[in-house]
Amino acid sequence: MSDKTTILVLDQGHLDNESKLGQGSSIDRLEQYIKIDKYGLPLVPQPSDHKDDPLNWSPLQKYWIVLLMSAFTLTAQFGSALLNPAFVQVAKDLHVTVEQASYTTTVFILFTGVFPLFITPFANVYGRRILYLIFTIIAIAGYIGSAASPTWGGVIAGRVFSGIGNSIPVGIGAATICDLFVQGERGVPMGIYAWATTNGPHVAPIAGGYIAQRYGWRWAIWIPAIILGVLFILALFTFPETLFSREQSNNLEARSYTQKLLFHGKVLDRSIGIRDFLLPLRMTKYSAVTLPCITYMVTLTYGSPLFAVTGSFIGSTVYHFNLEHTGLFLGVPLTVGCLIGELSAGWVSDCIINTYAKRHGGYRKAEARLYLLPLVTLNTIGVATFGYCVDKHKPWIQAAVCMAVSGFGTQVCTTVVYTYCCDSYKPQASEISVIINLFKCLYAFNIGFYGLPIAIKLGFTTGFGVLSAISAFVLIFPLFMILFGEKIRERQGYPKEHQDL
Repeated sequence: MSDKTTILVLDQGHLDNESKLGQGSSIDRLEQYIKIDKYGLPLVPQPSDHKDDPLNWSPLQKYWIVLLMSAFTLTAQFGSALLNPAFVQVAKDLHVTVEQASYTTTVFILFTGVFPLFITPFANVYGRRILYLIFTIIAIAGYIGSAASPTWGGVIAGRVFSGIGNSIPVGIGAATICDLFVQGERGVPMGIYAWATTNGPHVAPIAGGYIAQRYGWRWAIWIPAIILGVLFILALFTFPETLFSREQSNNLEARSYTQKLLFHGKVLDRSIGIRDFLLPLRMTKYSAVTLPCITYMVTLTYGSPLFAVTGSFIGSTVYHFNLEHTGLFLGVPLTVGCLIGELSAGWVSDCIINTYAKRHGGYRKAEARLYLLPLVTLNTIGVATFGYCVDKHKPWIQAAVCMAVSGFGTQVCTTVVYTYCCDSYKPQASEISVIINLFKCLYAFNIGFYGLPIAIKLGFTTGFGVLSAISAFVLIFPLFMILFGEKIRERQGYPKEHQDL
């Protein structure tokens, strides 16, 4: 079969935000050549004929960028939590309380979650690459300032700038993937990115305890700075611009690889206004964004940070672990569980949506991604059984297995939510990525205030059971979208911004 075939498609903006390509059921029709994938289905969005269009790049180049961008994301999350096991050391050296020492992580997370709101409009005009580079420098400077500062105020100020600098890969990572891949191919790369997003805080305790105990807490800040320095050099020479307008492609000259690494000012010829800064918040009016985000923020919080804020207490009082063993207890099960979860999510998600499309005339219904929902229930099972194991002083290996089960469900939820939301509104992928991150950070930010207290007051079986029940309840939202999501998206309409992306 040739790589192009003639079919009738809708001439309707961005084709209802990728949802209707393959169906010729509405207004103005026009006949045009449509590029198809290996299944004979239309590619969505349609790549241009320009060689600089990221959709036309080789799989090797695409996946290198995904891995590099995911490494930035993993380092950002890793750097936020690597200092956690050393709070007692920080408090002693800087003459503050342990609670105050925990603010080094709190401010980092807060600025990582909020700052992308102010940066996304620039990413949609000046491109992704320049922001990755500039903000990596800011993050490195923040780390150096914190690690070298002799005062508490200096350490906190440095952590603020570290959080700001690390906000870019966390905030626009999903949009970068949408720049590179068509709809039926995003599950695997989005899963890689989602795994990095989830597991940075899981890997950190494994290393943080050893680093702090052997080399001092400041090295828990120096090491992320060194890693970012290496990633910066790699990005400088191997991370070309991925933002591309297919509407303007006919007027663009082909560029050499070196030229694509240079900064040429605006990538897209448009202005930035107040409305652009408000677009991420305006995206919350769409049910296909807000409802999955609610499910994600609850599932992730109780499937990851909950263990982090209670783990030190459990490790020392229930299992009598030292600092290093506590780090392994918290990090290894969640990392392994999430890895297995991802191996069961990204590519399966792509298979499901492509199979659906083959049976429905090439129409890739975004809600088909949500058919993996039953696997997310493993998060609720893992949380509840973990609380029971701790309460009854079961062997630590049983509790570890429960954490791994929870991690499995958490990772599936992360991948499914990112891919579903971005498939629903691909042109607004930058704003969606920001909102997903914002929901997660704001909800997880509060778990430290009630996670351990509720477990101590009610008992771990009841306390974790309550939180597990909340996680189970919010699964009703993606179930609702499976049943009615398509009709809701059509009724609510689609944003008009960025239709050329």
